[in-house]
Amino acid sequence: MVNKLIRKLRESFFLLGSTSIQTAKLKLFYLMLGANVLKGLLYLGDAIVRYHGMGSFRALRLIVTSIIMIMLLKRFPKLLYWGIHYAIIGTILHLYYRVFNQHVGADIISIQCIYMVIISAFYGLNKFWGVIYTLIAAAAVILYHYIGFRMDGLHPLPMVTNDLYICINFMVILLSHIYFHGVLYGNLREMESLNEQLRISNEHRTNFLSTMSHELRTPLNSVIGISGLLIHNNSDPRQKQELDMLKFSAEGLLTLINDILDINKFDSGKLELEVIPFNLSALLNNISESVARQHTAKKLAVVIEIDEALKEVSFLGDPTRLGQIMYNLLGNAMKFTNEGQITVSAELLGQTPEYDKIRIQVSDTGIGISESQLENIFEPFRQASNSTTRKFGGTGLGLSIVKKLVEAFGGQIQVKSVQGQGTSFSFEIAMKQTTANVLQNRSGEPQEEKKLTEIRILLAEDNMMNIYFMQQVFKRWEISADVAENGTEVLELLAKNHYDVILMDMHMPVMDGIEATREIRQLEDQSKANVYIIALTATVSDDIQIKVREYGMNDYLPKPFQLDELRNLLLMRSQDA
Repeated sequence: MVNKLIRKLRESFFLLGSTSIQTAKLKLFYLMLGANVLKGLLYLGDAIVRYHGMGSFRALRLIVTSIIMIMLLKRFPKLLYWGIHYAIIGTILHLYYRVFNQHVGADIISIQCIYMVIISAFYGLNKFWGVIYTLIAAAAVILYHYIGFRMDGLHPLPMVTNDLYICINFMVILLSHIYFHGVLYGNLREMESLNEQLRISNEHRTNFLSTMSHELRTPLNSVIGISGLLIHNNSDPRQKQELDMLKFSAEGLLTLINDILDINKFDSGKLELEVIPFNLSALLNNISESVARQHTAKKLAVVIEIDEALKEVSFLGDPTRLGQIMYNLLGNAMKFTNEGQITVSAELLGQTPEYDKIRIQVSDTGIGISESQLENIFEPFRQASNSTTRKFGGTGLGLSIVKKLVEAFGGQIQVKSVQGQGTSFSFEIAMKQTTANVLQNRSGEPQEEKKLTEIRILLAEDNMMNIYFMQQVFKRWEISADVAENGTEVLELLAKNHYDVILMDMHMPVMDGIEATREIRQLEDQSKANVYIIALTATVSDDIQIKVREYGMNDYLPKPFQLDELRNLLLMRSQDA
């Protein structure tokens, strides 16, 4: 019973857990009003005993108004804000009445009143009213020295009663601070707990997305790859068209997966841009031609206008993310344009010793966007209207990702549109020129100064469809390649043979690619221990580039990869060998 009472008191006044601000304010006010009732009883008793009832009305008024306020707040808690104002003003009036009374003056109870005004105003209201009421209350003990006016009618309490009055005030001040200290730290502990739960939840979400990405991207690698091989080897126009549709659909699914993963990266603030050399003109031309090929049925003209000053220049930046911006903008333009043309332009705006400022723009002659709908188009999972989703499809992620990527490049996406006439998206970015070689020619195809037939490759892969796909690729490139289905087989084959490159899948049974790489790097034969290892992974964690090097791998390719990407890596390796 005693423990239960103690626990109730701790919950009511010392507050070990979190609570709402409104509840905390109510409890503080109840505490002060209850103290007013006790102090009113002290005054009433003194008035009856010493002054034959003189001054009892003032004591009764304090008791009755405090009880009425408690009952009103119990019934109508929304009146709390005005109730606190009322109580503070009443306390300040009592303070001035006390300070400027010839029988009392600025005593310890007056100082306590100032403290209670500060507590009530700051804890019960806000910082603004806290400052205002504190200044008004504190001014009483200063003005007392400069204003000669004094009132009569308030008699000091006898010593014992006065000390009891002071103790009640001190208890109110003490309990108020203890209570709000509990509120503050209780809420902070609750917030820390929620943050920890949120962190764990985000980790689970990231792990789930990473796992699902791996499971989806692995089969997509073989679907996209094999369909590409079939298109290349097939001479039947009808079958090529059907295979094109198959490949296009698979790539659309891959784009959706990438978009969802990118939204997750943006939310976690972990998206980082690469800094590698690339040719901007070649990138824009390749992407424009690729998007145009995917939408041949529309027969739209795609006009590319590249500033002459940009055509033969290489820049340092992230061509993959810049390409993602352009794919989304061009894809949207194609989707919402039925006739006319789409224009892609890149203009050099200015130069400094460090950077070139470039404006890139995609304009179309499509359906346009109304002014009221423009504010929604960059929100994730939102499109201009519900009818847009029904008629044209899409998830509404593309433009949201474009906006965040442009901001990651240090720019701002701008949009101008007229309904029925078309839309124009533009952004400005600053990039640094470089003289580093770019391993691509103007058409985007890898250079072929050296054949790949001399490279000996070990493919570590456990997915049968991916093995089949890669074997077909190796045949086309006339490459000699062995296959291992787990890390143990990799070590066995490496012990018997010499390889120039190991294409290492990171997720395999028996021994995964990470453990196999660690074992390889510890081999005594340095020629084998230093073999060039390219990680093949469908996992797209935010720091994959850092991790593959920590694991001891030399480079990586995310599945599904373009054959040109793999060929370029192998060409670079053959040139270094």
